[in-house]
Amino acid sequence: MRKKRSFLGVLMKLLVKGARLISAADGLDRTGDLLIEDGKIAAIGENLTVDESGEELNAAGLCLGTGLVDLFAHATEPQEENVEDILSLSAAAAAGGYTAVCVDTGAHTAEQIQYIRERGEYASCDILPAVKATLGRELLNYGELKLAGAAAVYDDEGIDNPLRMRDVMFRARKHNMLLLDRCRDRRLYREGIIREGQQALLLELPIIPASAESTVVARDIILAKESGSPLHIGHISTAGAVEVVRLAKAQGVPVTCSTEPHYFALESRELLGYNTLAKLDPPLGTPEDIAALRAGLADGTIDCIASGHTPVTAAGKYRSLVTAESGASSLETALSAALTYLYHNGAMPLADILHRMSAAPAALLGLDIGLRVGAVADLVLFDPDAEWVCEGKSFVSQGKNTPFEGKTLRGRVTYTLKSGRILAKDGGQ
Repeated sequence: MRKKRSFLGVLMKLLVKGARLISAADGLDRTGDLLIEDGKIAAIGENLTVDESGEELNAAGLCLGTGLVDLFAHATEPQEENVEDILSLSAAAAAGGYTAVCVDTGAHTAEQIQYIRERGEYASCDILPAVKATLGRELLNYGELKLAGAAAVYDDEGIDNPLRMRDVMFRARKHNMLLLDRCRDRRLYREGIIREGQQALLLELPIIPASAESTVVARDIILAKESGSPLHIGHISTAGAVEVVRLAKAQGVPVTCSTEPHYFALESRELLGYNTLAKLDPPLGTPEDIAALRAGLADGTIDCIASGHTPVTAAGKYRSLVTAESGASSLETALSAALTYLYHNGAMPLADILHRMSAAPAALLGLDIGLRVGAVADLVLFDPDAEWVCEGKSFVSQGKNTPFEGKTLRGRVTYTLKSGRILAKDGGQ
């Protein structure tokens, strides 16, 4: 029996024993052992052993998959006091099982991208910077920004002008840049706070119609079909948008899309009592939206599950519902929420959930990950049945607010490994 000790941050020879090994992309779903040497997966099998120079980790009852990959998280750089920056975001990501995150900071110059990449060298996970599509009315030079290290094109405000959006698509295609699309029509948003529906009537709050999302989704899909440009639509939250994407895929349009756990888990009734923690952008939807999102994930219409991590300071949240900022810290709850609201209620198999949170977004970002011999040991080990009460005050993230506050979630990260090094244990605790 080896003496137990902490290996946090140490590169070692490590044998993970008796875990459920899951990777849909590698055709793997069985109980077994996995050996890590020199930061890579050295062996997968049964009854593996490790010599005295290595360590053994008993993972009976736990699941082991490739590290999670996030398509969208927000940080502020240069860093500000008590505000999420690259380093605090990466620590929160590691606590949540993520080993790579595409980060939006509003960067729009090569110098800013290079600065983020340099800061990312000190981060707990891989930081992949996104760059704005436009600056005012002008398109940016994606070729130059790609050379500087930009991984994707993303405008958080969205692009209202269809001609400008068409030009963005052509330029992104020319430079082979992933285009992450934010679909919302601000003219339909106006001063809205809550999704149109029964809860909006009860609270007597200004509404945001579902069409504010679905009309722009339809527009951009038509433009993508016309231009032949691959398009990824992020932050899908409505039944109408899911149906538009489903029809587009059936016609062979090069479109993929993602949603976030709060949208398939929670509905707008969370705003009852004027709960600002549930104020998000896009807003939480109706039971019909939730059902459509779960169905879209199950049938493959929705390709990925992103975190949608948009941390907000306490000062930004503890206001009236009208003036409070939209957003939540979600890197540390994404996997747990997905397990709670998709796996444990029978909506999706576990392997499919992990695929949409790891291999699928990794493929879009051009990352090579896998649960196979020779692959880099970027891994997440989690207990699918562990129950815990979500409390924002315990978050690693600088943002301590979450719409899951006080809710019992089922499933929790046990270890996150990056190139064989253990980055986080027991949800960062």
